[in-house]
Amino acid sequence: MTLLLNRGHAADPDTPGMPAVWEGRRRTLLLTLLVLSVVQAVLALTMTFSVDQLLEAAELGRAAVFSGHWQQLVALVGSVLGIGLARWLERVVAEDLGQDYVFEQRHRLVTSALGGNREGRSLGVIVTRASNDLTAIRNWIALGIVPLLTAVPMILIVLLVLSVQNWAVAVAVSIPIMLMVVVLPGMAQVAHTRARKLRRHRGRMSARIADLVRAGESVQAAGAIQRELKAVDRDSIRVVDAAVERAAINGLIRALTVTAASLATVAVVVVAAMGLVSTAGVASIMTLLGILATPLGDLGRVVEYRQNYKAARRILAPMLSEAEEIKQVEKAREKKYRKLREEQFDPAAGLRIRHLVVNGRVLPELVAKPGERIQLSSGDPGQIRRTVQNLMTAKSSAPFDTELAEPEIEISGVDVGNAPGKVRRDLLGFASVHIPLERGSVRRLVSLRIPDASDEEVREVLERVGLKGRIERGVKGMELKLKNGGQPLTPAEVMRLKLARALLRRPAVLLLEGVDSALDVAGVELLRGIIRDYPGVVLFSSHDPGHLAGQFREWGLDGPALLPEHFHREWGSAAADAMNEEEG
Repeated sequence: MTLLLNRGHAADPDTPGMPAVWEGRRRTLLLTLLVLSVVQAVLALTMTFSVDQLLEAAELGRAAVFSGHWQQLVALVGSVLGIGLARWLERVVAEDLGQDYVFEQRHRLVTSALGGNREGRSLGVIVTRASNDLTAIRNWIALGIVPLLTAVPMILIVLLVLSVQNWAVAVAVSIPIMLMVVVLPGMAQVAHTRARKLRRHRGRMSARIADLVRAGESVQAAGAIQRELKAVDRDSIRVVDAAVERAAINGLIRALTVTAASLATVAVVVVAAMGLVSTAGVASIMTLLGILATPLGDLGRVVEYRQNYKAARRILAPMLSEAEEIKQVEKAREKKYRKLREEQFDPAAGLRIRHLVVNGRVLPELVAKPGERIQLSSGDPGQIRRTVQNLMTAKSSAPFDTELAEPEIEISGVDVGNAPGKVRRDLLGFASVHIPLERGSVRRLVSLRIPDASDEEVREVLERVGLKGRIERGVKGMELKLKNGGQPLTPAEVMRLKLARALLRRPAVLLLEGVDSALDVAGVELLRGIIRDYPGVVLFSSHDPGHLAGQFREWGLDGPALLPEHFHREWGSAAADAMNEEEG
């Protein structure tokens, strides 16, 4: 139980454990559940003793029941109502416990998806992890751990009291329960195997559907809709088959626990037939077994939820661990930066990049002063895309076993790689044709990089990119909600909005990736003026750099490939490896 409540441990030593359940306000919730378990056990025993005494009094006549044993009647009714109230409170507290834990892990999961290694991660698989896997975690916490906390103590207390009251009945009731405990572990392992199989098929299907929807226009143009639907159907059939197989073993487990409760009842009847317990005693014990039937049945679901949790943990745990590492790194950056910020900052220093490795190629050193225009130049568009990603994260893309100096990226004298995100966003403005727009209001999207920007600053930068009139003519103004990549704005207007966000408060470096390719003629002319008059360093990529920037110099990205081709593997992580395996 300690392992269940504290940090969960995986069978695979390379897989990190899950975050602890026994933490924060969840400790109070868990203790509350334990108290409710003891209360239910006491009420169940009270009900049993009341039934026993009332039935014994009934043998003396109806008058004896209502005259001398009204306290037992009150205790019986009160215990029934008390058990109902305790079960209701247990369900509420259990849901609160599960949702609190899932809320915390959802935050970590999104942190890992946004700030961690995203190489090879399918959108469909990430969405599946955020829904199905977190549901499996919630079910284990709310419907798995909670029944263990409540059912196990209750069963043990009842068996202990029975052993004192009538050892023969205690032995008879214990035998079916012990047989259930012996058989369950083997069946649980089968359930775990089938749960993993279902997850693999479900992950592949989700990845296929996500990729298919994103490539919908291409599929339609190729006349391949029916062929792709057949491929989805094949994956869907595998999911159905795997789900039915899992249901078969889970149903068997639940049937076993229910049968154990029924066998306990049969055992009591056998003991009574042997004359080892009175008629009133049989009735009271039957009442007690009726109360125990629910927690015993819950144990069957506990096994199912546990195996689904273990299958989900194998994928989620590395991602949640990665999120914690991201958080710790950011805290370390903030602490270190507080000591150096006054010494580092130099607005006239411009941009300096050294030792940056992209796709196994060492890029030449770049030094640019404010006012310079630098074109990102490469014969491979993928090299430009990856260079932009490395610049944004201040990381190199190099193999595990290659020893290279850490990249040095300095903006206005600040070491970007060691600066916290709040500092980097002030120094670097970024707009790209390849990055979809987030969901939210115009105000929120423009000020996403600078959250404390005033409405006046937002209006000013919107006017600078020619969007102020378009936005203010609408009924909602800057509260207009954009979704699905920027709708209802046109693609050219969406690009202008991205440009506005990059320009807000004039960062020292402006990084523009293929922006002109998404703009109309008027937009390109506006962009030319922005680049021409921008006071800081402008890094840009374009198919027509001469028309866009006038005077500029190239930064060649096709540096020498110092690494063998078979080492060209990007920095990975346990989270990415596990997810790739899950996607298949």
